[in-house]
Amino acid sequence: MYSIFLGLTPFIFITLFGFVFGKLKIFDLGHAKVLNLFLFYVAVPALIIKFVAQSEIGQVDIKQIVSYFLMQGSLGFLTFLLTSKFFKRPVPESIIWALMVALSNHVTLLLPITKIYFGTEVITQVTSIILMDGVILLSVIAFFLELTTKKNIRLTAFIKNIVLNPMIFSILIGLLLFVFKINIDDTPIDYVLSVLAACVSPIGLFAIGITLSFYTHKVINKLTASVSILKLVVSPIILLIIGFIIFDAGQPEKIPGAFFVSVAPCGHTAVVLCSAYNVSPENIIKALFISTFASFATIFFAIQYLTT
Repeated sequence: MYSIFLGLTPFIFITLFGFVFGKLKIFDLGHAKVLNLFLFYVAVPALIIKFVAQSEIGQVDIKQIVSYFLMQGSLGFLTFLLTSKFFKRPVPESIIWALMVALSNHVTLLLPITKIYFGTEVITQVTSIILMDGVILLSVIAFFLELTTKKNIRLTAFIKNIVLNPMIFSILIGLLLFVFKINIDDTPIDYVLSVLAACVSPIGLFAIGITLSFYTHKVINKLTASVSILKLVVSPIILLIIGFIIFDAGQPEKIPGAFFVSVAPCGHTAVVLCSAYNVSPENIIKALFISTFASFATIFFAIQYLTT
C-alpha cells in the first residue's frame, strides 16, 4: 500500500506545484494555454505516433475495447441528459460535458502510471483505448458541436478539419509507419519522439495545476459534484455491468486495462473545446478540479485491487 502511494506522489506533487505557482501568480492562464498548445500540437502527437508505429495490434483485447466504448456512449448520453434537462445547460455545453465524462485524462495522467504498475498487456489495452478515443469519440463530438453551433456545415471542410486534428493526424502517420513496416526503433526519429513524449505527463499536470488554481471559488456545487461522481464512481460500475452482460467479464481483473481507465479523472480536452465553441469553462474546470484530485483515491484503489 505504501509503495503504491509513493509511486503516485510525483503526479500529485507536479499538479500541486502548478497549483501553487498559479496561486502565487508566477504563472497565469496564458502560460497554461501555451503549455497546453505545446502538448496539443507537438508532444501528444509525438507520443501517439510512437505508440501506433510500435504497437502490437494482435494484443488488443476486443472485449475490453467494446465494453469501454459502450460504457463511454451510455455514460456520455446520460451526462448529456443530466446537464441539458436537469441542470438546463445549453446544448453545446451539454455536449462538452458529455465528452468530459466519456473521456478520461489517460494520456497525461493514467498512461505514465500504468507503465509503473502494470505489464505490457494492460499498457496495450490502455493505449488502444486512447487511440479509439482519438479517432472515434473526438470525431463524433466535433461533428455534433459543429452541427449545433453552426448553421451550415460543409462536409469537405469538416472532414478536412477532422483529419488535420493533431491527434487524428498523428494516428494516421503512425498507421502509415506501421502498415509499411518502417522501423523507427533506435533512430533519431525514435529519440526525438521519445523525448517529446516524455514531456506529456509533467507539462500536462503542471498546466492543469495552474488552470485549477484560478477556479477555486465555490468549486463544489450540484453540477460539478454530480459530474465527478458520474466519472469516478458510476463509470466503472457501468463498465463492469456491460462487461458482465456481453462478455461474462464483470470483474475488474478480467478487463484490467478498461477498468483502470474508467477510474481516471475527466478529460482535459473539454477545456480546449470550450474556447473553440464559446462555452464558459468555469464549471467544467471546477469539475476537472474535483475529479483530478479525487481520482488519486480511485486510482490508488484500482492499483491495489488489480495488483494483489
